[in-house]
Amino acid sequence: MNRFHVKHSIKEITVNKNILREARELYQKNEPLLESYLDELLDWNQKINLVSRSVSRETVREHVVHSLIPVVLGLMGDIEEWIDSGTGGGLPGIPLSIVLNEKTFWLNDNVKKKVMAVSGIVDALGLENVKTLPKSISLVGLKTGTGIVTKHAFKIGDLLRLTKKKPWKKIIMWKGIEGAKEEIKRIHSNIECTLYSFNFGEEFYEGKGLVVLEK
Repeated sequence: MNRFHVKHSIKEITVNKNILREARELYQKNEPLLESYLDELLDWNQKINLVSRSVSRETVREHVVHSLIPVVLGLMGDIEEWIDSGTGGGLPGIPLSIVLNEKTFWLNDNVKKKVMAVSGIVDALGLENVKTLPKSISLVGLKTGTGIVTKHAFKIGDLLRLTKKKPWKKIIMWKGIEGAKEEIKRIHSNIECTLYSFNFGEEFYEGKGLVVLEK
């Protein structure tokens, strides 16, 4: 565990391949619905650009596994309501809502046609614990204790600025770890920050990790 000399509490944790194995096992336990999500996502992607048109189904499936890692790390059990901001095609919010179906998820994006697409996906999958919000996160009224997840949609400082006066409890961000370290150096908020660096030995996960911010 390494600490950086900045104005707020920061620690770094290396995550080994056992966590990736557990995330893949979690995928397998929920495989029928998660595979249906892939079907819907790739179908909608022909109409609205949600993910790269050239990406393979196998790569999109790995993005779904990637989305499940906070669950096996035990980072989401203490919060009952989550908002996925900058959700795009529903990553990470839809996979998380499937495996954590006792929790409430809001899919948020300021691009209305993307929200239309994820609304269609949610309806097709019959996800009763998911709702959508087509507006900027800065305009969303959060309940006290809400969690925020976001996958490659914001710089850390930008998201903190947009949610500065909101009563969130925890933010989980999927980021490239070296870029995240540079972003954190420019933050002056009084928050605790933990960097989870992936050491999985696979090209897809090389240099990737999670940033967890807590008030």
